[in-house]
Amino acid sequence: MYNVVILACVWLLLLAGCASQPYPPLPSDVPRLSADGGASQSVPRSALDKGDLSASAEASTAGARAREQQSAVAASASAPVSQVVNPLPPDPASLASAEKRQLDIRLAEQRFNYFEDDQLVWTGPISSGTPEHPTPRGKYLVQSKDINKRSGSYTNFFDRPTPMPYSLQFTGPYFVHEGYVTGQPESHGCVRLRHEDARFVYSRMRVGDRIVVAD
Repeated sequence: MYNVVILACVWLLLLAGCASQPYPPLPSDVPRLSADGGASQSVPRSALDKGDLSASAEASTAGARAREQQSAVAASASAPVSQVVNPLPPDPASLASAEKRQLDIRLAEQRFNYFEDDQLVWTGPISSGTPEHPTPRGKYLVQSKDINKRSGSYTNFFDRPTPMPYSLQFTGPYFVHEGYVTGQPESHGCVRLRHEDARFVYSRMRVGDRIVVAD
């Protein structure tokens, strides 16, 4: 009986000792996760105790807003080019005759700029040759025009010569013509314009007019 009482006292002392042990001290700062899940700046313990998180909330909101803007820019850059030209080019018949006409092809921008007497008349997106089949750079003159040109090298889905309407030949087998435009290099070297753009440029350009292809 005596031994039982002693053991009971020992257990009570041990339990009392464990219960009286203090918790480990809390750190002064608690790491906060940023909106993208990564570690961000710390929030002071005092701010947590007071419930004052306005500064950290504003920082998180600003970061989220910046990421949304970046996503919007990326989505805009990758948005498909509409094949509908809106607004339409000017009516060719409504324009005065010009002494000088020039078509500039800008490969880096994937755009064309059409000038008459050194004044910009019309502009739009293009699709030029890929790195494997580049569009040749240089200064050229229109060699020929063909409103119903068909490719002598490539065939379409129906195994027929690929249509190349409103073609302006500027060197060798390279033409500016109507085709599907993505705003990215897609062709085997020719320069594609959308239907309305190609028809307008074709109607105004003459054999001997300048075509400049540059970065």
